[in-house]
Amino acid sequence: MQFGLSKLHLVDGAVVEPPLDGMTVFTGPNNSGKSLLLRELVQQLQVHPGQVEPLRWINAVEIYREGSGEELIAWLESRGHEARRHPQTGRRHLPAPYDSSEPGPDIDAAIINWSRTQVGPLNHMLVSTQWTQDRLANQTESRQWDLRQPPSHPTQKLWEDRATHTRFSQWFEDAFGKPIAINRFIPEIRLQVGSTGLADTAPPITPELREAYSALPYLAEQGDGMRAFANIMLHTLVTPPPVIVIDEPEAFLHPPQARLLGRYLAMYAPSQCQVFVATHSADFLHGVLEGNANIGNRRPLSLVRISRVSGVPESRILSPEVVSDILDTPLLRYSHIISGLFHDGVVLCEAEGDCAFYAATFDAVRGTGQHGNLAFLHVNGKARLSDAAQKLRACGIPTAVIADLDFLNDSAKIRQALTALGGEWDRVKHEVRTLQEHASSSVISSPASEIKKEIASIIGNASGRIALSQHQIDKITELLKTANGWKILKSSGLTGLSGDPHNAARHLLEYFASLGVFLVPVGELECWVRTIPGSNKSAWLTRVLDEGHHQNPSNELQEFTARIVSYLKQ
Repeated sequence: MQFGLSKLHLVDGAVVEPPLDGMTVFTGPNNSGKSLLLRELVQQLQVHPGQVEPLRWINAVEIYREGSGEELIAWLESRGHEARRHPQTGRRHLPAPYDSSEPGPDIDAAIINWSRTQVGPLNHMLVSTQWTQDRLANQTESRQWDLRQPPSHPTQKLWEDRATHTRFSQWFEDAFGKPIAINRFIPEIRLQVGSTGLADTAPPITPELREAYSALPYLAEQGDGMRAFANIMLHTLVTPPPVIVIDEPEAFLHPPQARLLGRYLAMYAPSQCQVFVATHSADFLHGVLEGNANIGNRRPLSLVRISRVSGVPESRILSPEVVSDILDTPLLRYSHIISGLFHDGVVLCEAEGDCAFYAATFDAVRGTGQHGNLAFLHVNGKARLSDAAQKLRACGIPTAVIADLDFLNDSAKIRQALTALGGEWDRVKHEVRTLQEHASSSVISSPASEIKKEIASIIGNASGRIALSQHQIDKITELLKTANGWKILKSSGLTGLSGDPHNAARHLLEYFASLGVFLVPVGELECWVRTIPGSNKSAWLTRVLDEGHHQNPSNELQEFTARIVSYLKQ
């Protein structure tokens, strides 16, 4: 017996094919409609097609079912949904939703509905929903039940199966540092936080054990984070239905717990279980990617990014195959790059300092205008810029790149970038050659006396056996390098060029800008504020921000940022 959703038809024409035995994660900027999409998904299962109005995200769902109606009834009864004879109708009825005073569907009607793929009356037994506003309700306690029947509540399962209890307790302890205890000597089933330090004995309970249980606090009385985490774990991993819907699983959780929860859902959701999640959290998504990273145990994972920036619903679907490529790319899996999924656009920079400067400058240029909801992310160097941009764009994220002018000094890297970003080498090869020949023809060596003076200033008062720091070694190494034209270009920018090299550089800047790669026309980051020495980027950045230079950007810098914003809004 198997039940799930085979297709979701979205209003923009996209068709999501969620893995039947895996997870589908909906991401996107704030207020893009992720929670609404999940609610429409559940509504589509509860009613006949065409009865959900208005439709903002989902036009229709296609249901996958496998097995006969008789097999469905047997499966439901094996999970505690036992059919009982109703005293008034004389028919055997399945349980109704917990908040209903009416009997559930009778057996014959349930079998007919199943054969017609009309599962609305059975929805509460086939689909588990975890809505944010219900997350803090008391879902961790239940009553004793007829032990001749299977458990119908996850805490009953923990009470009955000590192995399941031990596993759940370990998950909770990994998150909060304390295990979960169950006092099996009282009628109620109430989860408690901590350990008695004593072994359970056969009834009657000893006075020492009674006192130990009495000293443990009840989980239902703990903080929001503990209760939210436990509720999700109980109702998704202990006795999960075929379809699980979770809205904002990170709600009430600190980032480490959100990440751990994502990892657990990816790793431990039982087979033949379909999970749908809407999340605002990069931490949760990182956890999902970590939990799904083991190739040997990898289950299908689909990502769907939705957006309403233009006022019209838009979606971008990443199939399990594309997600596997992300999982196998350490840059995306282990860095903050993936957080771009939750923004309207991403600006990729070479280093963290670049991100800080440009983020501050963009804010200053924007002023009191509408917030752009942009993420400024770095990739630790030029080499990964184009690859990261390509993968972010594959996720449907508008992405721009900012790089220093010496991005153009390596033909192989230029070709790689053009391939990744949809450019053509033949359109720029002449200009690249012109600029590179000009740079390589300019070589300047510093006089020995000047080099000696600079080294002395770097070493300072060090003497004897005192070892040089790595920073001092790096500065001396850089000083001893013969300065070529690229070093000059990084210091002067386009103002240091004339004639054919200048025209070539202008053409390259325009062409790369059309691809979303914005090369710094003044040469490098530090040249935007030349009144502060740029020999040490960290010290330069500190002074720029402390003294407020970013708040008064030059006209050229304002134009530079405006072009990037315009590109991201295309």
